[in-house]
Amino acid sequence: MPTAPTITISHVSFHCFDLDAMVDFYTRVLGFRLTDRGKMRGDKDIAFLSGDARDHHQLALIEGRTDDTAKHHFNHVAFRIDSLASLRALRERLMAEGIDRFHPINHGMAWSIYFRDPEGNQLEAFVDSDIYVEQPVGEPLDLSLPDEEIRRANHEAFDDRPATRPFTEWRAEFARGGRN
Repeated sequence: MPTAPTITISHVSFHCFDLDAMVDFYTRVLGFRLTDRGKMRGDKDIAFLSGDARDHHQLALIEGRTDDTAKHHFNHVAFRIDSLASLRALRERLMAEGIDRFHPINHGMAWSIYFRDPEGNQLEAFVDSDIYVEQPVGEPLDLSLPDEEIRRANHEAFDDRPATRPFTEWRAEFARGGRN
């Protein structure tokens, strides 16, 4: 079995009954900053918040929580790993454990695989890319491609968007307290 990658917890996502009230609470009371807000597929609003310049978001809040949200939700815990090779190795390790349903997604600023643990909890493992891309973004990701091809395709897909810039620049602006 492939070796487990070194991982760190990066962010948590929650569905919300009242998105504006939740954004207000986490920004006004807990000191998070709103980094992006937009529409997801299905036309749900999503807000991204962070308190640390290393992370575009430590918390993602999604409108539309209902009593039956468990049927289709984006609640998850996300783990940062160090490379696309480690992401592929993790996928192989999970497959060796019998977990074979994956959703590879290109978020522009990160490459992810989404999967479920044995009790059905959604998890995300991701690798940061080198660019900030205004969120939300969720495009298909082909992990069979070589790393350089994934990076090249990422720049081709997102470099022409107005807010796209090097992630180091976004992090420096965030650290200075600037608008992101």
